[in-house]
Amino acid sequence: MALLTFSACKEDAPPPRREPPPPPPKAATCEGEAKVNDPKAVAYFPAEAGNFCLDPNGSDKAYGADAGSSIDEICNLFDGECEIYKRHGVDRVVEARYVDGSGSGATIDVYLSRYASTEKAYAMFTKRVVGDGDPAHPDTPRPIEGGAVSALGIGNAYLWRGKHLAEITFNDTSAASADDVKKKADAILPGLVEAFGAKLPGEKDLPAAAARLPTDHQLPLGRRFVTDELLGVKGTGAGAFGYYREDDKRWRTVAIVKSDAATAKDVMKSFGSLEGAAKEKGIGEEALRVIVSYKGPEAEWLLARQGAAILGIGDESRVLRDGMSPEEHRDKTLSQADKRKRLGAMFQPKEER
Repeated sequence: MALLTFSACKEDAPPPRREPPPPPPKAATCEGEAKVNDPKAVAYFPAEAGNFCLDPNGSDKAYGADAGSSIDEICNLFDGECEIYKRHGVDRVVEARYVDGSGSGATIDVYLSRYASTEKAYAMFTKRVVGDGDPAHPDTPRPIEGGAVSALGIGNAYLWRGKHLAEITFNDTSAASADDVKKKADAILPGLVEAFGAKLPGEKDLPAAAARLPTDHQLPLGRRFVTDELLGVKGTGAGAFGYYREDDKRWRTVAIVKSDAATAKDVMKSFGSLEGAAKEKGIGEEALRVIVSYKGPEAEWLLARQGAAILGIGDESRVLRDGMSPEEHRDKTLSQADKRKRLGAMFQPKEER
């Protein structure tokens, strides 16, 4: 009998109690008093952008100069690319997040980096926007208003002003598709970029070399600024090159501006040491025709110096290929006569071009 009683009790015992699953995390909102870890760090961050606001839970963090974390820790932000930022002279980075006050869960992540000079900050901007790509590609970011120069990509945006570069990314895991993300980002990011550009300090003028590039037929955002070895040639120092298109023809220009004519002469010697370099006459104080192989097939360049400025015009290597017929080459590139004419015009004052 005892055995039966024991058996019945065992069968009638309730099942073990199971804890209910935790509720899903509540989306952040913009209600209540906002908290930041370092008010100085986010001084240049607009408080709001549309329905978005700086994360009231204080997601901001600073690295580098006058910050609690070492600049070396940016390697946790820029996976595999932190050395690129260091080579460009970054000395401070602030990360912060915006949240959607309507509770959608969407966020906007911002990395605001500061550099040793406006030239290095602009160089990093052009690396991010153009890099080693082709500005003629349809996926290249397009220019928008804000700061000195700004660009809107697919779900992200970039802003340069003075010594600062802002990299802004829109995130929405609930979006139905990449097109949905793009549509939402296109609606919110331009306003945030413009507000950022108004708050950031620093000049808006392009570095001297970039400003010397002609604008006629230049592709949108078709400038790249490098801090050393322009066109891959040692001894050039910093400079800019631009991308151009007219009908089916493509070409590039370069500009180097030194502090004095003697230094510019030394740069011309660097170009003159290239194999096959030949002197040209009738352009500037001295001129060269050189063949350069820079991240692509060999391209012909004309370079000339006037005072402390070196300007040049050359083939767009992306439209060149080995085995091209002379006819194909003529259809895609400028003739030597056209290069000489355009290069001569680059030395004229803007109002006379």
